[in-house]
Amino acid sequence: MTADPGVGSPITQHVVSVAGSHMSYREVGEGDPILFLHGNPMSSYLWRNIMVQPQDVGRCIAPDLIGMGESGILTGDDYHYGTHQRYLDAFCEALGLDREVIVVGHDWGGALGFDWARRHPEAVQGIAYGETLVHPTVGNEPPERAELIRFCRSSEGEMAILHGDFLLDVFMKASTLHPLPHEVEQEYRKRWLVEGESRRPMLTWVQEVPLSGEPEDVFASIEQYSQWMASSAVPKLLIVSTHGQLSGPNLAYCRTWPNQSEIVVEAKHFFQEDDPSAVGTALRDWALRLRPPPAQR
Repeated sequence: MTADPGVGSPITQHVVSVAGSHMSYREVGEGDPILFLHGNPMSSYLWRNIMVQPQDVGRCIAPDLIGMGESGILTGDDYHYGTHQRYLDAFCEALGLDREVIVVGHDWGGALGFDWARRHPEAVQGIAYGETLVHPTVGNEPPERAELIRFCRSSEGEMAILHGDFLLDVFMKASTLHPLPHEVEQEYRKRWLVEGESRRPMLTWVQEVPLSGEPEDVFASIEQYSQWMASSAVPKLLIVSTHGQLSGPNLAYCRTWPNQSEIVVEAKHFFQEDDPSAVGTALRDWALRLRPPPAQR
């Protein structure tokens, strides 16, 4: 067990056996769970400066998705969306996350969180999200996103990701307003230091972004949870980055979802690095409205 610096109690890191492998997770606080889900090509480290802030409101838990961070490595090209669904389900079951769960999702973690909530509506108390896949056509626009997906699906793109720093540089250098401190960037990169198949999870995730309806199973899953989010009364918190990827028609669409609060932060894709204080404060305040202290009930 290791500890991260933070406010209040320190974040601790644990490992749980799931589905024939293992998943690592960070944890701080007590009470009903607040589940933080990261995306590509990150790890639970992404949430370190945010999850400490609502620790007095609940048990804050941030797993490393399978094949990422300190979690287990699978054999073969088995890091598709359905695989991540299965391992997230097993993780939640292993930790007993089956009631009053607040889900906080970003990037692919937002997609997995939406989908988990749709399939476990009785377990969900609220959903906070930002910079994620809110509609199945998200890969089609803007044109540069569609072009990136096409490139990553090509043999040339696969070589650039598995044996070069192309995609890491796209995320690490172009997705925050200011350069990451060296030690922070190295923490994110350390999972991908070995070239080749060890980088398969990162490659598969970007190839799974739907483009013109493909892959069909991912498109269908996003369509299902998108429709559910548009009709569900579950409380929601939308985190909008001023210079983020969630913009245009997709942002306008998710802004129509019911029972939703919104915060706008000065940030690019990784608002966790650009303004963790504002996001953490807003998340805590929103969670407190869902879980008021006993004296206020």
